Amino acid sequence: MRDGIGERKVLNQVGDDAGRPTGRLLNEGAAAMPGCARREIIRQGQPGIFHVFSQCVRQAFLLGIDRTTGRDYNHRRQWFVDRVQLLTANFVIDVAFAAIMSNHFHLVLRTTPRLVKRMGAWEVARRWLRVYPGKRVLQGPWIEPTEQQVKALAEDKERIAEIRKRLSNPSWFMSALSEFIARKANHEDGCRGRFFAGRFSCREIVSEGALLICGLYVDLNQIWAAEALTPEDSLHCSVGWRIAARGNTQKEESAMPSAEQWLAPLTLAQDHLGDVPCQNGRRASDKGLLSMSLDEYLKLLDSVGRQARTDKRGAIPAELAPILQRLGIHSGQLVESVEKLTQRFRRMIGPAEQMAARAAEAGRQWFQGKRHAERTFSDSGLAKG
Repeated sequence: MRDGIGERKVLNQVGDDAGRPTGRLLNEGAAAMPGCARREIIRQGQPGIFHVFSQCVRQAFLLGIDRTTGRDYNHRRQWFVDRVQLLTANFVIDVAFAAIMSNHFHLVLRTTPRLVKRMGAWEVARRWLRVYPGKRVLQGPWIEPTEQQVKALAEDKERIAEIRKRLSNPSWFMSALSEFIARKANHEDGCRGRFFAGRFSCREIVSEGALLICGLYVDLNQIWAAEALTPEDSLHCSVGWRIAARGNTQKEESAMPSAEQWLAPLTLAQDHLGDVPCQNGRRASDKGLLSMSLDEYLKLLDSVGRQARTDKRGAIPAELAPILQRLGIHSGQLVESVEKLTQRFRRMIGPAEQMAARAAEAGRQWFQGKRHAERTFSDSGLAKG
C-alpha cells in the first residue's frame, strides 16, 4: 500500500538501515563516511539532533548557476524553503539550522517523538495526508485532506501506529523533501533519473556545545562558498532568515520566509527545557536551541568566520568566553573545529564521554573523532535536550 508521492521509493531514496553512503559533498573533505548502519545513529522513537546533508548528482550545480550551461536554477532554492515549511508543520521534527547551496544542502534536525505520542489518531492522519495526499502535487500549495480521508486513515490503528514512528523519523523527513525536489526539477527539465547522489549523510549531535559548532558550520557555508559576503547576505541560510525576521527587513524579491514562524527558536529559555508544543502550528516545538541570545550568536559567528577566512587565529571576544565555557567548548579549538567539522567528526559530534556511551549502545568500541572530541570539549559540556 502506498500513500502517494515518495512512499513507494523510500528505500531507493534514502537507503536501508544497513546501506552505505554513496557520494561525497563538494568541499566536504572526508564526508563519505565509513560503513555504519543508519540505525546506529538514528534510534527509532528516541529524541535526537542530527546534521544531515545531501548533494546533487555528479556534483552538478542544479540549485544555483550551472557552470557548464550557464543556466540559473536559483529559483529552486525557494522550492526547498516551501517544502521544508510544509514538513515542519506536519512532522514532529524541528529545523534548527539550514543552508541551501548551489549543489548541496545542509539541515540540522531535532526530533521530538514524545510530542507525536500525545497526538490523537485523527491529528496523525491529517498530518500524514498533507504530506502524502495520494497523488503528486508539484505545483501550488499542498492539498488539505477531506474529513472522509482523515477518518478512513485514523480508523486503521495498525497504520496509524506506523505513521507515528515515521512522523519523527529523519529518514522519512528527508525522503519527503528530497524526492519532491527531484521530481519537480526533473519535470522542469523534461528528464528522468536521479537528482541527488544517493543516500543522505548524517551525523548525530550529542551536546549543546556540539550543536553550536554544527550551527556555526552550516550558517557559514554560503560565505565560505563565496555565495554571500556577510551573514545578512546569506539569503538561503538560517542565519540570514533569522536576521531578516528580527529586523523586519525582508525584501520582496528575496522571498525569504518569516524565520520565527518555522525555524526552531535560537535562544533556549530556562522555562522551556522540556517538550514545548508549538503554538502557531508551523513547527514541531517552541523549544529553543542554545543558551545564548541571537546577538551573542551573531558576534560569535562573525568572529569564527573572520578567523577562518584569514587563516589567522585570534582570540574569541572576551565577553563570549563564559558562554563557550558553559557549553563545554575549549575556545582555542572552536574555529578549527567549525572549519574542519566534517573531517573530525564523521558520524557523531560531542564530548568524548557521551560519544563513548553512544558507541557502547550501538555495540561499537568507538565512533570516529574521539581524539578531537577530547581536545574540543570539556567534561562540563551540557547535554542536549
